Amino acid sequence: MATIYTNVDVDVDIEIDEFVDSCSERDIKNLIKYLFELGHLDKFDIKDETKMTASEIDFRDKMSSLSDKYYQMSVEEIETIETIYKKYL
Repeated sequence: MATIYTNVDVDVDIEIDEFVDSCSERDIKNLIKYLFELGHLDKFDIKDETKMTASEIDFRDKMSSLSDKYYQMSVEEIETIETIYKKYL
């Protein structure tokens, strides 16, 4: 009797939150590492909030909010932010 081996592709539609909720802490860390390696995250996106102070979290959230307002800023405001950035680079 002959044996035949084949590959079967299965397309499963799963919600991202269901997928992440089913992951272990180790799986999530591996997922973050993988996304970082693919360039979807940068080193500033990856920080353990449990090791951050409330002030650091607040500051990070404010900076993130500012980045979303880039096109609403004046040239002078952008230059001010760039000057501050360069000072601490």
